[in-house]
Amino acid sequence: MSLKVVTSSEQAVATSPVADEDESAVLSEVIGRIYECAIDPSQWNDTLKMLVGRLAPPRWNVAMLLQDWQNPPGGRFIGITGLEETSRSIYLSTFAGRNPWTQRLGNLPLGTVADTDELMPKSELLESPLYKDFLSRWNIQRAIAVVLERRQRSVLGFVMPGPPDHDLENLKRDLRLLSPHIQRALRISHALGEANLRAQAAEAALDRAREAIITLTPKLKIVNTNAKARTLADTGWISLKERGFAFADAKAQARLTELARSPAPASAVFKIANPKGQELPVMAACLPAHSTPVLGGTIQGAGLLISIGSGAQGSPVESEHLSAWFGLTPAEAKLTAALAAGDTPKDYAARREVSVNAVRFLLKGVYRKTGAASQAELIARVRDLPTN
Repeated sequence: MSLKVVTSSEQAVATSPVADEDESAVLSEVIGRIYECAIDPSQWNDTLKMLVGRLAPPRWNVAMLLQDWQNPPGGRFIGITGLEETSRSIYLSTFAGRNPWTQRLGNLPLGTVADTDELMPKSELLESPLYKDFLSRWNIQRAIAVVLERRQRSVLGFVMPGPPDHDLENLKRDLRLLSPHIQRALRISHALGEANLRAQAAEAALDRAREAIITLTPKLKIVNTNAKARTLADTGWISLKERGFAFADAKAQARLTELARSPAPASAVFKIANPKGQELPVMAACLPAHSTPVLGGTIQGAGLLISIGSGAQGSPVESEHLSAWFGLTPAEAKLTAALAAGDTPKDYAARREVSVNAVRFLLKGVYRKTGAASQAELIARVRDLPTN
């Protein structure tokens, strides 16, 4: 099996610092890229490649953000440059968490920039399987590393390995400046990831609700909507625009505007109507509004919660009426009534304890009999039916 470290010529950027380049500008550029990785972790590989190209001495082409753990031994790369895929896999399967560098570095204080030549005798490395079976292929005998964070039994570090006999004082100095920024970027990335997961869970819960749910700022700007609310917008009951939320029913909109001006907590229950005289119940609540500071201002959170319709009784037409009008079977009529009330095929399948495919098959018959080509068109036709 052939192992290969990516050579200098294969780097996308130059692999030695440009002598006449202003060092502070180089470090500022690298720092900027580091914080971009906090928002988009997929950029770590390119950022490490740039760091190597701008700051590393010749033939020091490898850099990695590596998480190692020892019980059981293993690891993963958060970001890496300069090492081809086969060699990465061999390191993770054979040496991660069980080599002398990992053992020495794991005990260092966070943020310490360490030179492995100062942590252990060179003879110990040269006699280790890590060197004999892996690093010796490239004459890698030394590394500069930073322990960035510990989580449970794992250690996350920045590691730059390379050949011996280079003056690395400039590299160590640069990494002392960069390592606090890498640590902050990792903390920001963790916080953003957790916030995104919470937001996704909240959105999933909203979409499982049997009513149309909308959350708004006190100025009626939209914060969240679920699928059933978007269906109501498609059929003209409400408007979901960037400039703000609105009921198509002017009286209902006036009630909402009045409620938005009320001090929290406050609530109102009313109905919205369409031009055909059909109605849906609405519950609106005014909540204490929260905001969060961001660079350049604040982001306003939800101050109004609106629930439209009822999953149990919210259909504007009865299934018997649908059967008589379109010639639907009882099963088709119940499905159509549920969709008109804001259900999705997935919701209906879960409640009826049948497969989604079975519901979709039933829906094909509904489309054929009603002449609708889509769910939105079906709902519009149902809600436009005369009630008598």
